[in-house]
Amino acid sequence: MAWDDGLRQLGARVYPELGIDSGLPGGLRHAAVWMVRRNRTSKNRWATDVPVAVLVTPEGTGLARIQGWDPNADDGAGAWVPYPTMLIRLTRLAEVRPLLPGPRDEEDAPKRRSWHADRAEQRPRAEEWLQRIRTSLRREPTLLLVEAQNARSHWTWLQDGRTEPDRMRDGEADSRRLDPDLRLVRVRTGRGRETPQWWGVHPAGGANGIAAGLWLPAGHGPDGRVFHSANSKPVQFKSSAVEADKLAPRPIRMGKRKGELTIDTGMVGWTPDFLEIAVLGCHPEAGDAPESFASASHLLRQPPDYPEALSLPLPLHLAGLGQDYVLPHRASPETSSEVSEISDPVNDSDPAQGQAAGLEEEADVVEAADQLALFDS
Repeated sequence: MAWDDGLRQLGARVYPELGIDSGLPGGLRHAAVWMVRRNRTSKNRWATDVPVAVLVTPEGTGLARIQGWDPNADDGAGAWVPYPTMLIRLTRLAEVRPLLPGPRDEEDAPKRRSWHADRAEQRPRAEEWLQRIRTSLRREPTLLLVEAQNARSHWTWLQDGRTEPDRMRDGEADSRRLDPDLRLVRVRTGRGRETPQWWGVHPAGGANGIAAGLWLPAGHGPDGRVFHSANSKPVQFKSSAVEADKLAPRPIRMGKRKGELTIDTGMVGWTPDFLEIAVLGCHPEAGDAPESFASASHLLRQPPDYPEALSLPLPLHLAGLGQDYVLPHRASPETSSEVSEISDPVNDSDPAQGQAAGLEEEADVVEAADQLALFDS
């Protein structure tokens, strides 16, 4: 495991081989978009979100070419560049420049822009960027992955009630038929309790388990587009029981000590990440099968060189790691409460656990002149 971590930090990664024989077009590439959040400071007043895109081209036997989108490449037209190059340039792309000139005195201080005006300006920019990404993905079959909580604030068409099967909207125009070479999958994590926290009800009334695998929700037909994905228990939590209780004794269900009472005060519990996979767009008339794209997304959560399954498919995970390149290296007084400490400097951070883009609430700011003075100056 330590060797795997060291090689991964040096850039050596093993890409999962899907092994799906039908329902997917040949030579399928995997792309992902992610909104990287730049924390609020005194310069930008509101948090700024920078879009990031990653393109993975499998080359067989665990090899793949990983690229990132650089909007300034090719004389500003944008182009796909090596993934490490994109991460390095991301620090410059996410740099926040003051939007307002510095006031000469308090009377000349301009009124700050409202949260709603700032958000209304960011959304068209993000959708214009998305249109350029979609254009660059033509001519070769590509699966585009996106996370609901991360992107829907800027790409509003991803919100429930607005999506349409096998169609896509990435601007002001009405939704249109999906491009012939493009497939679209939206995943949803348990952030904000948007997916179930418990599942796997025992049919015979026994202990409820934590089922692993990929399945259709109850009541959905064979042509359903929404799937549920959960991974098995990691090696380091094999001794963690489903019925673990830190407060009261429980009977042991299996093994040589079956029937004896035990208490799990010193045991570390574990709950898997429940992922919803929605195949929003594909081409059934060309032989596409929604369950095959859901299976591919499920398998992409299990890279062979990671000790445990990822919360997100690997392309989304790689795109989300761009967040580490825009956070301040040293926490300033105004952002120290928003920057979390790195608990494990070896393993990758989990993008699915970060703060969702675009969800900052409008602050109730009271100017110093309007505050009540408690003491005489």
